[in-house]
Amino acid sequence: MDLKGKVAKEDSDWVKYFARIRNVCPWSYKLMDKILVIEPNISCLKTWSSLFNNSKYEAFVYKFPEATVSWLNTKCEQLNALQQSQEWLWSHPAEGGDSTPCPVLIQQDRATLENLRQHLNK
Repeated sequence: MDLKGKVAKEDSDWVKYFARIRNVCPWSYKLMDKILVIEPNISCLKTWSSLFNNSKYEAFVYKFPEATVSWLNTKCEQLNALQQSQEWLWSHPAEGGDSTPCPVLIQQDRATLENLRQHLNK
C-alpha cells in the first residue's frame, strides 16, 4: 500500500496550521496527537475509512495533493451519504481563509463533532 502518514503534531506544517485556526477549531490544536494525517492512494480510501471507528484517533486527514475543489466536494458528499455515523469535510488552499495547506478530506465521528460544536456555542 502506498502510504505516507503521521500524527499531526509530528509535522511542523500541520502544527502551524492548527495553531492558526484555533479561533474556529480550538480542539484541533489541543488534540493534534489524535489526528492522523495520511496520503493514501485513492483506491485505498475505502479501506482506510473503514479503520477509523476502531482507531484511537479523533480524525483522519487524507491528503490528496492533486485534488480539485470540485473533486473534494463531490467525494465529500458521496462519503457523507454513505457513512451516517461519520462526518466528512474537505478543505483546499484555493479557498483561502482557514483552508488547509494542501487539498484534504477529513473524517471525524459525527456525534463527537456535534458535541464539540455545542460546547463551543455555549
